[in-house]
Amino acid sequence: MGCSRGLLLNGILLILLAGCNNGISDKAALQEEQWQKIGPGGGGATFVPTFSPLDQDKFLLRCDMTGTYLTRNGGRSYSQFNFPNGVASFAFHPSDSGIIYIGSSVLNRSVDGGNTWTQVFPVQKEVVKTFYSGDHANYGMEVQEGSLYQRGSVNNIRIDTSSGGRIYFNISRWFYFSHNNGETWERKDCNYPIEFIYTNNTSAAGEVYIFTARAMIVFNKSTGDFKENGLPGTIHDAFSFTGGTRKGADKMLFYAIHHDPLKEIEGEFGYSDIWMSEDTGKTWFRVSDTVISNASSGIQPSFSMIRCAELDADRVYVVTNRYIEKTDTSGRYWYGALNSSDGGRNWQWCWKGGGGSGRYGIKDGQDAPNLSDAWVKEAFGGEYIRLMDVGVYPADGNIAIVTDWYRTMKTMDGGSTWQEVYSEKKGEGYVSRGLDVTTAYGVHFDPFDKNHIAISYTDIGYHHSYDGGNTWIRSVEGVPGDWVNTCYWLVFDPGVKGRVWSGWSNLHDFPRGKMTRAPQWKRRARGGICVSDDGGKTWRPVVEGMGFDSPVTCIVLDTGSPEDNRTLYASVYNKGVFKSTDGGKSWQLKNSGIGDNTAAFELTLTRKGELYLVVSPTPVYKDGKRGREVYSGAVYKSVDGADSWQQLRVNEGMLFPSGIESDPDDPDRLYLACWANISLSDLIGGDLARSTGGNETLVMPGGVFLSEDAGKSWSAIFDTTLYVYDVAVDYRHKGKLYLNTFNSAAYSSDDYGKTWKKLKGYDFHWGQRPVIDAHDREKIYLTTFGSSVWHGIPQTE
Repeated sequence: MGCSRGLLLNGILLILLAGCNNGISDKAALQEEQWQKIGPGGGGATFVPTFSPLDQDKFLLRCDMTGTYLTRNGGRSYSQFNFPNGVASFAFHPSDSGIIYIGSSVLNRSVDGGNTWTQVFPVQKEVVKTFYSGDHANYGMEVQEGSLYQRGSVNNIRIDTSSGGRIYFNISRWFYFSHNNGETWERKDCNYPIEFIYTNNTSAAGEVYIFTARAMIVFNKSTGDFKENGLPGTIHDAFSFTGGTRKGADKMLFYAIHHDPLKEIEGEFGYSDIWMSEDTGKTWFRVSDTVISNASSGIQPSFSMIRCAELDADRVYVVTNRYIEKTDTSGRYWYGALNSSDGGRNWQWCWKGGGGSGRYGIKDGQDAPNLSDAWVKEAFGGEYIRLMDVGVYPADGNIAIVTDWYRTMKTMDGGSTWQEVYSEKKGEGYVSRGLDVTTAYGVHFDPFDKNHIAISYTDIGYHHSYDGGNTWIRSVEGVPGDWVNTCYWLVFDPGVKGRVWSGWSNLHDFPRGKMTRAPQWKRRARGGICVSDDGGKTWRPVVEGMGFDSPVTCIVLDTGSPEDNRTLYASVYNKGVFKSTDGGKSWQLKNSGIGDNTAAFELTLTRKGELYLVVSPTPVYKDGKRGREVYSGAVYKSVDGADSWQQLRVNEGMLFPSGIESDPDDPDRLYLACWANISLSDLIGGDLARSTGGNETLVMPGGVFLSEDAGKSWSAIFDTTLYVYDVAVDYRHKGKLYLNTFNSAAYSSDDYGKTWKKLKGYDFHWGQRPVIDAHDREKIYLTTFGSSVWHGIPQTE
């Protein structure tokens, strides 16, 4: 792991503790037994909160980074399930607490409460091949000819108890239904993507209501007939439908959100209104309450999600991210949730935050005062925070969950108060409840305090722990406000207690191609290096010669340099490589020999003092304009302290190197992690690819390449179809290596990479770096793109 090389070679060899663990057969339990997820909890967006109708304490959520989370105790703790590409929908069986359905790229079913899972559709015998492709290593399948499967996500799962064995779901515009618990399936093309599927065992016992943006289709369960009823033109194109029956009265209510198509707002959900039907979708009327319409200001709010309690449908919640209150001089922007307890006639705020300019990262507002929160309120509470989703307990609309960019919150009293269900305060810090939904780049060890470790994070910056990782504290004091989104890397000085350098950027997710698709991306970038003299409690920027517009993704320290004038190297994604010989006070650009592509991502400094650099592929913007031409990634070497660079020839054609590592026992032995084939659209954008001749695959080898002669020659030593993020050499065990992938697996080798074995219990789709545990000889850390950090004993299958 290149960024850590200056750290691992120099003095972190503290007391090593042995450990042991016993695997168990159940997959979910094995994961929890063998791996501990560490971090403050939360930190990312969660979606589709779905309650069991039989138990208010049991619910599921997903994050947008492929993880799925189940709680059986109201959110005090969670189990995590991982399905490739993540999931889109959930369904608990209405009468059997052990049966759960999860819709991912396939339909999955558990009959033991979530302990084990079976693929229900398509059945395994129809699957010819599975594969990963693209910049995010998206999972896909090839199926047998004649299969009903359509590639996409399984949505809107509905289990029908009025007719035994009936299951419904959709993939995009295709409605699927089974009469025999999923043994066989039929499908119907509904012309538009399906937004909502509803049925019940009372008033809708004979019908299924299928909603698209422009029509309601009624499916007759007995005859199999479909009848389409168009929605009124005034609510084209409606979305986020919800529905249910009134409590104590078998009368259905349906709700939907609609945007004014003449008033679109870039990056927002538009000018919105809410529509209702009280006669099973035959007629619709607009909700006219003055609060929900923001009548006092005359500016329609922006609504994104609406949900009601299916057995208590008069209770309904809606999420807003732009609700403007006019003032004498301008306007105040509010965000949050509103609810109704009388079937949408009267509405009130139940979560009201903001009141400022509504701009990200600007602390000129306030968090909702009725939130009992963990660390997020202190960190981001005065900023604009986008809310993401809402879910309601079917039997009681007083119980609901609302999620936002960072946290998951629950109410038990109809929105009067909200309680965090993602992170728990302990002492001065916080500990995750198991809902870990953010990206980590590295784990870092204080050479003077074995209990002090740090994590460099996307979106939530720098967190550190003073009790060996049990609790965590966010620490960004002194970091410029437009940098704090992402801390990509940091280095503790092994010779000076308390001294730490960290690299920051307002642009997260490098080296993913989506971050560089706009010609202005280099000019929009902000970032740089900060230094701390108190172990990361406070920071100050040190960017003379570099500037405040320098997204730093990696820092390495030459520990042989004088302690009062340390030599440091930094990769800056939009500029190249910088060097400092005065401890970071000033910097010089060192790009001699580096080509036009300066997307410098990771550096490694070997024991011999040789530098290696990986550069990521990016688009070529001729005259500042978008086009189909792209730069290949590259690998460079410097033997003179970055004064000059030589490009290394790993293979012919395109290359996407991600990480490079040197063996401390033999610094001429190098391991290069590479990304496999991606699409042109991953780099330049789908719209441009389609309009300029169509998309195409950029063929390149993934896996791991080995050089035993300091980069002169290379050979593939791992599956070249896999997407390997980085490699780590375990300096504690001769010949031991680890790698992590975006292919739902991590691997180890005991023989310098000649053979590899998969690690047990780890199956997160998007893995990043393996990190050697400096304090426990038998453990490692695995950083992830969306599931924080996993810590455990790397047993193999």
